[in-house]
Amino acid sequence: MSGPDPFHTELAAELRAASAAVQALPCEPDERDRWQARLIAITQSAKRDSARARRRLVRFRAELDARITGMDTGDR
Repeated sequence: MSGPDPFHTELAAELRAASAAVQALPCEPDERDRWQARLIAITQSAKRDSARARRRLVRFRAELDARITGMDTGDR
């Protein structure tokens, strides 16, 4: 019996980190709901195609990080 697949273990950790980042986002509830809905869609897609979900998650994090950075610099 082999251990957990490192790719899926890493993907799960990245999904948890993205979820925590969305929860910590200082924004209006409706905006947070939109971020959460996107993340849920990515999580669900990981059940069918984990490689594609990983690519979607990378794009999601880039957009979320840009949103957070924009908030830090006062850009909205």
